Amino acid sequence: MKREGVNANSAADKRQAKAGTLAYWSKKLLWQQRRRIGTGALLAFATAAFGLALLGLSGWFITATALAGISVAAGAMLALDVYLPGSGIRFFALGRTVSRYLERLYNHDSVLRQLALVRQQLFQGLASLSPTAMAQQTNADWLSRLTADLESLDNLLLRLLLPPLSALLSLLLLSAVISIWSGPAALLLLLLCLFGCGIIFSLLIRYQQPLSQQLAAEFNQARLAVINYLQGLPELTAARLQGHQQQALLQFSHTLGQLQQQIARQQANAQLAVNGLHSVQVVLAALLALAGFNAGLLSAPIAVMLVLAVFALGELLQLLPGQLSQLGKTRFAAGRLYPLAQQQLPAVSVPSVLPVTPWHHLQLTVTAHPRLPSSQAVPLQLDFSSQQPWWLVSGRSGSGKSTLAGLLLAETLAEAEAAGARCHYNIDQQQVMAAAESAMQQHSACLSQQNSVLADTLYANLTLGLSDISDAKLWQVLAQVELADWAQALPQGLDSWLGDTGQQLSGGQARRLCLARLLLRSPQLVVLDEPFNGLDDAMADRLWANIQPWLAGKFVLVLLHQAPAFISSRQWQQLAL
Repeated sequence: MKREGVNANSAADKRQAKAGTLAYWSKKLLWQQRRRIGTGALLAFATAAFGLALLGLSGWFITATALAGISVAAGAMLALDVYLPGSGIRFFALGRTVSRYLERLYNHDSVLRQLALVRQQLFQGLASLSPTAMAQQTNADWLSRLTADLESLDNLLLRLLLPPLSALLSLLLLSAVISIWSGPAALLLLLLCLFGCGIIFSLLIRYQQPLSQQLAAEFNQARLAVINYLQGLPELTAARLQGHQQQALLQFSHTLGQLQQQIARQQANAQLAVNGLHSVQVVLAALLALAGFNAGLLSAPIAVMLVLAVFALGELLQLLPGQLSQLGKTRFAAGRLYPLAQQQLPAVSVPSVLPVTPWHHLQLTVTAHPRLPSSQAVPLQLDFSSQQPWWLVSGRSGSGKSTLAGLLLAETLAEAEAAGARCHYNIDQQQVMAAAESAMQQHSACLSQQNSVLADTLYANLTLGLSDISDAKLWQVLAQVELADWAQALPQGLDSWLGDTGQQLSGGQARRLCLARLLLRSPQLVVLDEPFNGLDDAMADRLWANIQPWLAGKFVLVLLHQAPAFISSRQWQQLAL
């Protein structure tokens, strides 16, 4: 019993957390822009009201014209003004067309504005994450969050707010018009619609929301699986394992199909219930109109007009099951984006956190780090000084070289402390805390094992946002990495497009391009993780000689599986992991 109570509390906490994330985005996207949202809601209501008026007035005009024709055929004298109602019909038809166009234009513009603000906030949160936190999620997952999940937030306005609000306001307007002739009839139709729709949509949300969230999660996993499959297809083909991965993708397809069938079945049931409720309303309106006509309260055209106005309300009600079925998907997206939106760029004052460069002494001691096996028995220490500024760390894959680099760059100090490791980090006798990560980024440069080439020009890939970099300086660093001749042969030189993923570059060219980025900066600490990946020994030897002037006066950490001859011949401080 106790365990069941704990599980119940945990489930309640999760539901409350999910509701909180949706409330956060609702406040940010709807309440904070309530004036603009209100204008869009009025346009949506105007479109619905014009539609009700158009069908109602058309019914009145047709009935009045038919009665007039019958009277004339019977020999009676009857005058009927066809110009005023005809003008009204044209006015409502034109009004509905114009208001619908303006509503779509205005509300979609509002959504685009909202998503632009959200993107800015999410990118700021993304920029505040450490490389370790970034690495905990795949690139495909980040892409999914910033595209599919972000676009799901437009459901808040376009599907979850405007359609129900328009239907409610139209129902109230219709009830107010009917109350002119019969207050009890208007109240009866109003309560019947509110009560019936409340039950139908409550049940729909209750039973479909978990399935919709599960479908969104499965779609996300399937999307990641497809992206990873396509990225790893050459390796899978070489290992003849693509069949296994294809079976996994087929299983995703089967699961998605089953979930979609269940959701479609529930949505169809809700649609059937709404249609049944609306049919009851129309029949009840017809009976009430007939009773009013017999009692002399309504003329025949007015009776038909009111019945057709109630009938027109069904167009709005029939949209709601499909619109409200997006709630689960939107909740899922809101929950995934919420943590990233809460990330804030740390406000760190560089002079108060780190000593002013140039640094004369840097010391890092690591003990009992779970990802550094060598630190379990004895502490690991890196001691940089002006006399001995370079360290060479070697070891097999998984020995902890990249983990050590992350600690030296202050990217994973907080994570290491949380995992129980003991890290002592000092620069010129001043302790470096985990909060100094952003400050360290301004005084350090790192060449990681992966070659990151942006979908942009050569110029943008080199500068990465740096200003006041002359073309002469860019050509100088390209010459240092032996890419100047290649760059000059490009169609637009520095302004040449490198492809969506840098596919126009070979692996060696991409490696040298990443190295050239570092040469445009003036860091105090340089970390080179497998700097010669994809390069032959002769090329690596020349590049190493070319960057020696740039490395002078800096603290340098080089991480290698095995040091080549031109590296090991230098007097290094060395550490084997």
